Amino acid sequence: MSEPLYVAAAPLGAATSPVLVVACSKHAYLPATREFLERRLELVEGRYHLLAVPGGPQLLVVSEHLPKFAWVGGRWLRFASERLGVTRVILVAHEGCLWYEDERFVPALLHRLRHGGSAADHQREDLRRAAAALRELAAPFTTEAYFIARAADGRLAFHREA
Repeated sequence: MSEPLYVAAAPLGAATSPVLVVACSKHAYLPATREFLERRLELVEGRYHLLAVPGGPQLLVVSEHLPKFAWVGGRWLRFASERLGVTRVILVAHEGCLWYEDERFVPALLHRLRHGGSAADHQREDLRRAAAALRELAAPFTTEAYFIARAADGRLAFHREA
C-alpha cells in the first residue's frame, strides 16, 4: 500500500446512529442546516446520518411522473432502519430549491396549472407528503419535517411543517 495522501484527525465514528437527516444537497443551506440540527435539536456534531440529495425529502414523495424516486427513497430508509439502527428521521427542505424550478425533473408547470400556488407551496406540500409516507412505512421511525425560509433580515429561519 502506498503512503497516505491525508490522515484524518477525527477518529472513526460510531457505525450506527438513531438519527437520519434527509436534506437538499445545495451547499448554501447545509451549514445552516447543521447549525439547526446541533444547536436547536441538540444533535451531537457528526452523530447523525446525513442523506443529502437534490430536492431532499422529495425523493420520498410518490409522483405519477417519477415513481421510481419514491421507491428508491423507501428502500434507503428501510435499509437505514434495519442496518443502521435509525429510529428518528428529520426532513429538511428549503425555499428556492432548484429541483422544484427545473421542469426536467419536477413538473413544476403542471403543478402550478393543477394546484396553483408557488414553488414554495409545492415544496411544503411535498414535505408534508414525505412525512406522511414515512409514517405509513412499516418502520419504527419518528418523523419531523422542517422548511427553511429567509427571514426579513435575510437569515435562514426554520419552520416546523409536520
